[in-house]
Amino acid sequence: MNKKYLISIIAVSVIILILAGSWLMWFVKAEKPLNIYILDKTVPTMERTEHKSLNWVLNHEKYVKSNGFLYDSDKDYYGFFPLNSKSQEFDFRSIRIHEIEDIVEEYDMLYYADTYGVYYNEWYKKDSKDIKHTQKVYGGLNQNDYLLLKEMKEQKKLIITEFNLYNAPTNGLIRDKVEELFGLSWSGWTGKYFSSLDTTDNSDFPLWIVNLYMEQNNNEWSFFNAGIVLVHKFGTIAILEQGTHLTKEIPFINAKQETIERFGVPEIVHYSKWFDITFSEDKNKVLANFNIHVNEIGDSVLQHYNLKPVFPAVIEHTGDYNFYYFGGDFAESDINKKSAFFEGYHNCVSIFHGSDYDSNSKFFWQFYVPMLSGILDDYQKTQVVE
Repeated sequence: MNKKYLISIIAVSVIILILAGSWLMWFVKAEKPLNIYILDKTVPTMERTEHKSLNWVLNHEKYVKSNGFLYDSDKDYYGFFPLNSKSQEFDFRSIRIHEIEDIVEEYDMLYYADTYGVYYNEWYKKDSKDIKHTQKVYGGLNQNDYLLLKEMKEQKKLIITEFNLYNAPTNGLIRDKVEELFGLSWSGWTGKYFSSLDTTDNSDFPLWIVNLYMEQNNNEWSFFNAGIVLVHKFGTIAILEQGTHLTKEIPFINAKQETIERFGVPEIVHYSKWFDITFSEDKNKVLANFNIHVNEIGDSVLQHYNLKPVFPAVIEHTGDYNFYYFGGDFAESDINKKSAFFEGYHNCVSIFHGSDYDSNSKFFWQFYVPMLSGILDDYQKTQVVE
């Protein structure tokens, strides 16, 4: 037998044995009962990427519903359900006011992954070059969503919420109620990193951003490098470009020492998805901060809009109630769902994700997975004791 062929057979056999052993370790792992109310209103495709990361963690850690089954990202949530994009069929699952009390009784915790919603240019005109904002099909935090938060808080059940909790298209009254409920204050600004602001080189760059900026700046767009786009709820666009305004082109998340020791997250990790600039009252604890590395010119741009380069990324409140706010699109990912069923998988792959700023993999494996796993594990243990 050819020596190279034999080595290949041995190598493949070893890989198969490792995968089989990893799956077996996951299979015999004890199930963790935790009934979770998941809300995702931003589901324009069958991939359901806005809560896929959450489901990966739930499956990997073997959390199960009250019926003993694993969580299914395709059906175990409330919000928007795409049925057939070609025929533009969809459904949605919402709670009615008379159901809130029963839901609070039934569920151990809730996770609001995304409340932004689905819009006509995403659902009905997916390939459209339309650069204007369009009417929503479904979305925004409503009164019943708020009342559920309020009741879950009063029952001291775990609440985890994310970016887009209370900004557009949620109306101002609901936003004010949510901010008061949890001691938060949204600045009105959201932002995102882009590896290229050159619209001739980056076909994926959102045209609505260019359109709004040019309307506000004498029809000019003179950005070519990487940078960060900031968008205000009233439509103002601010640009921070690498070299001109930034010393580091991408936002970083800086975890505090207590957070590093508690969850095993790195001190610093880059973050490429959407984020919002939200502030917190003293009654809450900030576990990690976003940091936008600006030079003097960039700092003057932020000061012009009463913004600072450092602001909360993860906010926590424990004791009289259990609440976490993730200031970014943390649960959004296109992760392979099947990889969740292999024990130790995340420990291996997290090593190989480096400094590629276009990828959010390093953040997912090294920050989101250990932090969410730690939060859920701590809370689930208290449920078992009770």
